[in-house]
Amino acid sequence: MATPALKVEDIHKSFGSIKVLRGISIEAYEQDVISILGSSGSGKSTLLRCINLLETPTSGKVYVKGELIKMQELRSGERKAADRKQVERIRSKLAMVFQQFNLWAHMTVVQNVMEAPVNVLKVPKAEAKERAEKLLQRVGLYEHRNYYPAHLSGGQMQRAAIARALAMEPDMLLFDEPTSALDPELVGEVLKVMRDLAEEGRTMLVVTHEMGFARDVSSRVIFLDEGLVVENGTPKQVFEHPKSDRFREFLVGVF
Repeated sequence: MATPALKVEDIHKSFGSIKVLRGISIEAYEQDVISILGSSGSGKSTLLRCINLLETPTSGKVYVKGELIKMQELRSGERKAADRKQVERIRSKLAMVFQQFNLWAHMTVVQNVMEAPVNVLKVPKAEAKERAEKLLQRVGLYEHRNYYPAHLSGGQMQRAAIARALAMEPDMLLFDEPTSALDPELVGEVLKVMRDLAEEGRTMLVVTHEMGFARDVSSRVIFLDEGLVVENGTPKQVFEHPKSDRFREFLVGVF
């Protein structure tokens, strides 16, 4: 059987006395598009941040292409990554697209897309620029390549952030509510890019409130409630035959 592109095993995460994740296990295979749904505070974004170690899980294991991310216990009882180089290498293959874009304001769009390939992957500048311009063409931003983020709409900034993530040639894309900071009329342009990526066969984990995307594009849908997985199945299974009362309530609220 194929090795999962990502395997999350019994992840817990607490902030002080508050338990945000309470034992989550999921698997994603090559070309999966997994939509992660849940109400505010259910642990969706924390789960993504634990996967690429922007947050350190309190307990549990994360495997990327079969490789365990090594952790070490501290005397305080907390944990930290045992091998920073391993984390940096793996994180470069799990490219994250944030809710608030996180573009560098002092750089043009093309410079934003070039920055990590040049400084992390050590790609020559000329090659990085050529690659960045191709990616910006792909997300419909080539004409804006020399603009600064302050002169872009929210939708354009998010498309630039997607191009920046793709520039790292990642194995998997992690999207943390990529459309929630956008005005409604700009959501469609970002979702179109994400749909195109799904059709290309990109492996994607998407924390989202966009039910149409989850239903039409995902290979699998996961619903979190209070830090637990309460639904996990194909869009047809989850939307047409939900097992939990909590997800039925959630659907009534969003449709």
